[in-house]
Amino acid sequence: MVGDRYYLTWEELGKPTVPTDVEVPGLGIVYLDDADVFYAVNTPGAAFYLRKSKSLGENGLVVVSRVRPA
Repeated sequence: MVGDRYYLTWEELGKPTVPTDVEVPGLGIVYLDDADVFYAVNTPGAAFYLRKSKSLGENGLVVVSRVRPA
């Protein structure tokens, strides 16, 4: 966790190749849309910063930024 954001890699999320909801034990449910998946599939070492979303409920997490490779 970095501040109020969480850092997870695409690999830690199970490498989904279609838009999906990924349950992360102890953290919540990550909502990945098609843009997130497209980025991950086409970016070596893909990772995301996530944040809790009040509108998605107590366990909902959304991508707030994608990590750019160096």
